[in-house]
Amino acid sequence: MKQAITYSTSLLGAGLLAMMPVHADDWGDEGWSGFAELGAVWTTGNTEAETINAKTRLRYEEESWRHTGQLEALRRSEEGTSTAERYVGNFKSDWKFRPREYLFAALRYEKDRFSGYDYQSSVAAGYGRRVIDTDRTRLELEAGAGYRQSRLESGERDDDAILRGALSFEHRLSETARLGQDLLIQSGNDNTEIESVTTLTAAINSKLAMRLSLTAKHNTDVPPEREKTDTITAVSLVYNFW
Repeated sequence: MKQAITYSTSLLGAGLLAMMPVHADDWGDEGWSGFAELGAVWTTGNTEAETINAKTRLRYEEESWRHTGQLEALRRSEEGTSTAERYVGNFKSDWKFRPREYLFAALRYEKDRFSGYDYQSSVAAGYGRRVIDTDRTRLELEAGAGYRQSRLESGERDDDAILRGALSFEHRLSETARLGQDLLIQSGNDNTEIESVTTLTAAINSKLAMRLSLTAKHNTDVPPEREKTDTITAVSLVYNFW
């Protein structure tokens, strides 16, 4: 998968004109928060193609704990042949032992048919700190260590210890717009994974929003004839559960 581009089915222009204030449903409030995100495009006629990009996240937060689960799926086909197919699952628990500091444990699984890897899975634990916490801006940094298991398309398997670093940044540009940046680095002896996700979210109303996102995934070690960097550019419709 060298590059995949997805667009939402509709509502982009009308939605941006009908924007209303953003609710703080996923800005660190205690209790449940979550969303479902979908972008899709179908082409018929001279070219038969379809692209579906979906993501969902659930989070439960209380005074001492925060639990987050996320699933992602991307599939693109042209003339009945798959040209992109990627599935990602994440789960992370944070124990907040101080107001701005926490210990975390994280699980991750990724299957990307066109990356050169059959799958990549990891488990890690470490320390996190909320460096900036204001009404408009939040920045969290994490550092830890763990274990990764990867299997190449050839069937060869790599198991190694990893160092894990992560960054999560959110900034309210206005009452209706929000900029986000998530960065994950997992480095071992055989390969370093780097994933960057940049988002711009604009509210339509209290439940619906439009989101523009750019995802870049880089592996330093890939099989021959495979690109080291994949990118996904998407415009999606987001539904907030709470």
